[in-house]
Amino acid sequence: MQLSKNPYTPELKLLAESSQALNLSDLLFDKARSKRLEFKLGRLNIDLSGQLINNDILQSLIALANAAGVKKKISELEKGSLKNDSENRKVSHLSLRKKSRFEEKSYKKISNFVEFVRQDTKVRDIINIGIGGSELGPLTVCTALKPFCNGPKVHFVSNLDPTHMNDALSQCHQKTTLFIINSKSFTTGETLQNAKLAKSWLGEEHISTKNSFVAVTSSIEKAKAWGVDEENIFDFDLGVGGRYSVCSSVGLSVMLAIGLEGFYSFLSGFREVDEHFVNTDFKENVPLLMGLLRVWNRNFLGYSSHGIIPYDQRLSYFPSLIQQLEMESNGKQVDVNGEELMMPASPLIWGEVGNNAQHSFFQFLHQGKETVPLDVLIALSPTGIPLGEDWKDSHRRLVINAMAQVEALAHGSLNSIEPHKNFRGNKPATIISWDTTDPFTVGSLIALYESITISSGFLWGINSFDQWGVELGKGLEKKLLNKENLENFSPRIMKILNNK
Repeated sequence: MQLSKNPYTPELKLLAESSQALNLSDLLFDKARSKRLEFKLGRLNIDLSGQLINNDILQSLIALANAAGVKKKISELEKGSLKNDSENRKVSHLSLRKKSRFEEKSYKKISNFVEFVRQDTKVRDIINIGIGGSELGPLTVCTALKPFCNGPKVHFVSNLDPTHMNDALSQCHQKTTLFIINSKSFTTGETLQNAKLAKSWLGEEHISTKNSFVAVTSSIEKAKAWGVDEENIFDFDLGVGGRYSVCSSVGLSVMLAIGLEGFYSFLSGFREVDEHFVNTDFKENVPLLMGLLRVWNRNFLGYSSHGIIPYDQRLSYFPSLIQQLEMESNGKQVDVNGEELMMPASPLIWGEVGNNAQHSFFQFLHQGKETVPLDVLIALSPTGIPLGEDWKDSHRRLVINAMAQVEALAHGSLNSIEPHKNFRGNKPATIISWDTTDPFTVGSLIALYESITISSGFLWGINSFDQWGVELGKGLEKKLLNKENLENFSPRIMKILNNK
């Protein structure tokens, strides 16, 4: 059922009109309300009190979720029976985090490989070649968990621009480098072209590809045909979409970087959030409530974008990860039945780490005409730095900066005499905090946003697991490469290509 057809949508539209009278300067000092909107999810603290909602709105949003059959859909997701109908696949990524996975033959194969490589002193560098979910998830996690990376140094290459591969290879040596070709279909053009460059580089030292390449793919035969030894091919389920795949074999680079114990903790963080999402009543179900707020802000308050602001330098790629997760999943124009959406899905997701964001686009957030709801993410203690007082003071100031921005966005500062110094305030923000950025917490954070994305997709009535919009450009690329039907391409395109 589309959001526009939900029986509670008209009621929420009326509540949205009346919500214009809501003011965060009043709401945030209502202690009973604040207590109702503060949640603990494992190691994560989530404060939703900075959103423009009251009890009536919250109750209507929960009724909206019930009317949309979200509980049944979450149950199907957990059982592995939810279907991605447009691609005729099940949705199976939650199975990757269950304890039963560790007894599976495929997991034992990859874990044995990880132990072997981490003990092999000849392997000093790992280059993960992949793009989209085959790169962004592992890159985000390895960057976030730098203090826990005690294996070979991991590099990531995604861009078709050859400078990306060149810059990675310049830090490595042919005799001590292992390549991971990370492609679900093993047909991804950018990935295979970069793998070709890597093969050529190894050839300069007459090194065979047999022991220098491994593959992560669902297309085993294609990987074998390319030249990867079958023993070095790690499979994963077709029902695991790329943007949901970091817990699968796609996370091989993460396993090599932080080790099996660290990866187990990482998956445990996912599992705790999964179990909460599946088993918790909607009134206390944090991912579902945040999904409802995503819909409330997007469709009823008319806020077309959403910011992710981590005050943790090691989470520098996290906004990009959530951008891909949300916008590739929910950037849709039709519902699950192929009917045109009457109300839009998915806000534009964007963000940057604090404090950089403060000196970049926070001017827009504070005084621009658009209202952009934010998620402000804060590690309360630093990880992997000296414990001297000056270091502690720097981190204390970082947290103060984050809180100052949230407070300024909420309350503003009215100045009718000097309009250029007028700040309207009433800008919503959710605060997510935790103690330290470790594997368990990073797993929990990613799982939280996966569940937000999926639950909001259920509310919009769309398929959050296909990505046909990505395929159009791929098809045109093949036609241009093969010089097919060039007369159908516009002159501006041919003008550029004729110079190549």
